[in-house]
Amino acid sequence: MARSRPIVASTIAVLILATFSRFHLLEVQSFWNDEGNSARLSERSVPAILEGTASDIHPPLYYLALRGWRELIGETEFGLRSFSALAGIVTVAGVLAFSRLVTGLGAVSSGRVVSATAGLLASVSPVMVYYSQETRMYALLALISVLSTLALLKWFAASRGDRRSSSSARWAAAYVFLTAAGLYTHYFIPAILAGQALVSALWWRLIRTASAAPAENVEALRVSRQFGMWLGMVAAAALIYLPWAPIFLRQIGGRSGVPGDLTAFAGDSARWLVLGSTVVPGEALWANIAAGLLVLMGVVFGRKRAILPVVLAAVPLTLMFLSGATDPAFFKFLLAVVPFLMVLMGLGWEARGPWKGVAAILTVAVVAGSLVSLSNMYSDPAFARADYRAMAGRIASDAPPDAGIILNAPNQWEAFTYYYRGDASVYPLPRGRADEAILEPELEAIAAAHDRLYVLYWGDGQRDPEQIIEHWLDGHTYKASEEWVGDVRFAIYSVPDAERSIPMTMAGAEFAGLDGETITLREFGYWPRDALSGEIVQVRLLWSADERPSRPFKVFLHLLDNSGQPVAQRDSEPVGGFRPTVTWQPDEVIEDNYGLALPADLTAGTYELRLGLYDAFDPARRLAVGDQDGLTLGSVIVAQPE
Repeated sequence: MARSRPIVASTIAVLILATFSRFHLLEVQSFWNDEGNSARLSERSVPAILEGTASDIHPPLYYLALRGWRELIGETEFGLRSFSALAGIVTVAGVLAFSRLVTGLGAVSSGRVVSATAGLLASVSPVMVYYSQETRMYALLALISVLSTLALLKWFAASRGDRRSSSSARWAAAYVFLTAAGLYTHYFIPAILAGQALVSALWWRLIRTASAAPAENVEALRVSRQFGMWLGMVAAAALIYLPWAPIFLRQIGGRSGVPGDLTAFAGDSARWLVLGSTVVPGEALWANIAAGLLVLMGVVFGRKRAILPVVLAAVPLTLMFLSGATDPAFFKFLLAVVPFLMVLMGLGWEARGPWKGVAAILTVAVVAGSLVSLSNMYSDPAFARADYRAMAGRIASDAPPDAGIILNAPNQWEAFTYYYRGDASVYPLPRGRADEAILEPELEAIAAAHDRLYVLYWGDGQRDPEQIIEHWLDGHTYKASEEWVGDVRFAIYSVPDAERSIPMTMAGAEFAGLDGETITLREFGYWPRDALSGEIVQVRLLWSADERPSRPFKVFLHLLDNSGQPVAQRDSEPVGGFRPTVTWQPDEVIEDNYGLALPADLTAGTYELRLGLYDAFDPARRLAVGDQDGLTLGSVIVAQPE
């Protein structure tokens, strides 16, 4: 009893830490795109979920489980993410169980310390915590990976030799169930099965060398029999999966991967496995080095006990590389191998003598690096998910009655509409392949129906690689603002009245730089000249240059009060950034539109509209117009709405 108390105490401490790290600030960030997909898909009925996932890239089990979970806990961010958080906590418990099973293979083992270390590392693992706070299937994938491996090893132990027991049948049934569940959860599970196949071939060899060994021919017979039985269990799981197999084949059909650069993949994946994606390149590099040394110690000092976690981590990593899935976007699949990596690092504590001190120092370094990454994840806006909650809230509070919303990349629809329940029309574009002949008439119709457009740009490199939507908007509307919200560009455009053209004024103003560049403002116009606070002033500029400018220059528009202080401004390279000055051809006329958003609380009065150019690399260097550093275009009379 006394010997079990430290084990119980360390287990409780590790699970408390795992619980805190996974539930801490669980609901603070908004759902991002894929989470929105999970949230909205889980709203549907079971037949609708099956129908929806049949055209998705993931199997249905996670969404079906989330459907039941939301009925119990609710559909808030906390409620839906708590399913992954719970899966993550149980995964840590699985790491504790797996490490104790592995260290139990030897007659002499510091198993309690190995288990506690593996559990500690898993409880603060940045990637395990990150995906335990995401409404996606990856935490469930890791859990099934650990539990199915445990069930397999328990089945091996229960069916040793000639003994047969009901526990053997129960573990076999558990393994079949968990394997089938894994296949219905994520398409990376076959890589885990490949590792388990090698484990099944090695297991009896490990048993024979760790205990009294039978005759070689009997041992060979047992190995063959056990491997055949394992194949039978996998076949039973595949039979359960058979109804979904045609959908799986259709979804992956025609995809072929080519291995990338092995060195780059090894380095990138190793950094991700230890610290995740919530550190900047090079940050906490010492933690990665410490983790690598601890893994090496686990292999050296763990000896035969290290074989299982090495196989279960190395085989999926190898298959991932060979399949060509080496882009960091796919690294989240590797969450299934992180638990085994934690156990391998824990085996570093099998060291003897002064090497235990080295293991302690390395463990502290890995934990410290994990805490740096977790701190970034919890509190650094640079690593925050795209805040669809804030964008939807801003539109709901600021949008005029005739506003429209364009989602550039339609798969933003689920996350955005989870938060936005307003009256503005939402247009997911492009609906299929980005085709200019299709998109331009759609954009013309949308612009004709609205005076203001809110546009959320995300994933346009895949969905609209030629940026047809943005080019059209920059040429036909007036961009008033643009900002990054996570990895989403949030832009606001003012749409001109089709029945009214902005009156243009001849200018001929020459902007001269220190290096002899001369850029000419040929014409300009703006509307309205009498505006209400909260409106957007539309400014149209026509530029040209005698020679191609040697440097990129930005345009600034300032609205100045009586004291010369800017109360509103807009800065951008010409044509929404698509036509930097270094691309201008001699005497080419550049049509350049800007929107200048007036603050909603702007005091009524008369304001000066001022234009200028400055060096994009050195904002202090402004181009001169005569003896001035800018040009006054006119005044805007602002009134408060009634």
